[in-house]
Amino acid sequence: MEHLFEYAPFALFVINLLLCLRIFARVEDMNNLKAELMTYGMEHFVTKDTYSDNHKALQDQMLQIHSDISDVKNLLINSINRV
Repeated sequence: MEHLFEYAPFALFVINLLLCLRIFARVEDMNNLKAELMTYGMEHFVTKDTYSDNHKALQDQMLQIHSDISDVKNLLINSINRV
């Protein structure tokens, strides 16, 4: 019991310091952080389904462009051969 009274001010100081430095997370802080992370994620990232759909559409467009370029190339080669 003697040591309790001896070290009590130091223990209170350490507890107060930890609380002031906000070492421990509070429930409302965690909820605010969760909401901020969800908002950030929704603004900066897309879902896998959206990515897959857009990736497939982009591949289809690239294939169409490739076939169009091949058609133009063949037309140019044919026009050069006629001359």
